[in-house]
Amino acid sequence: MLRHSDLIAPLLAALWAGGSLACGSAAPIDVGTNIVTRAPEEDEVDIDEEDPAGQMSLDPEFQALLDSGWGSRVPSEYCSSSFEACGGLLAGTWEVEDNCNPVLRKRDVLLNWGKVSMSLDETACYNAVQRLTWKWSGILRFEKGEAIDERERAQRVDMRLDSNCLSASFGGVPAEGVSPEQCDAMQNEATTCALASGVCLCSNSSVASGTASGVYGVLGLSVAIRMDENSPTSRYEYCVNGDRLLWREKEGDQRQVVLRRVADAAVGETDPIEIPR
Repeated sequence: MLRHSDLIAPLLAALWAGGSLACGSAAPIDVGTNIVTRAPEEDEVDIDEEDPAGQMSLDPEFQALLDSGWGSRVPSEYCSSSFEACGGLLAGTWEVEDNCNPVLRKRDVLLNWGKVSMSLDETACYNAVQRLTWKWSGILRFEKGEAIDERERAQRVDMRLDSNCLSASFGGVPAEGVSPEQCDAMQNEATTCALASGVCLCSNSSVASGTASGVYGVLGLSVAIRMDENSPTSRYEYCVNGDRLLWREKEGDQRQVVLRRVADAAVGETDPIEIPR
């Protein structure tokens, strides 16, 4: 599969030289949010070293690119306290109600996304990827020993690309500002860009299907799920609180989802208590 940068580089090289080429396209690249390499401490939050309040200031033009569905929200009461796994009966059907911590600003994760997905230079583009926002929706079912994940995760990554970042990443001589042609060259079917004050403001959007499907077994305060015999077993911490399921996406990941029970388990059905094989 061609990466976004495989098509961007030759376009920008021609544009730096004064050429004019049409925009290329490539399949959306989704590296997801689960790229934390260690398990964070319970009280750790997504804080940028240059933004200790955790509220990164965005340019007015950049903020204008963010629609209200992604940019503002009233958090669920179940998101107001720290996540604590407690286990409980999973059997039944659950629908996503809320996403507790949908905005990620951890600099190491954003840098990694920019490097892997866009081939951005880590030094010149240190602040280029400004935030990653995600939102789960859909149904998660547990029945007859099977987990059936019918959810989707919409993901959006917002970037601020200046001339120094683009030249260091794709070659060429830095200019006072990014040209309209250079900004257009950054677009494809997954990425939209707009030029503002000599800076290219881009948003990359993708949708991925849920992966928590397969045979499952409850192990104390977590559930282990294995898609098939050739797949590794994934473990998810969770807590059933009345008719709500507080779900942490993966081991070592702080992404938390609140689901509401919409159908009870069949009469007499319980969760398997074993490691899936």
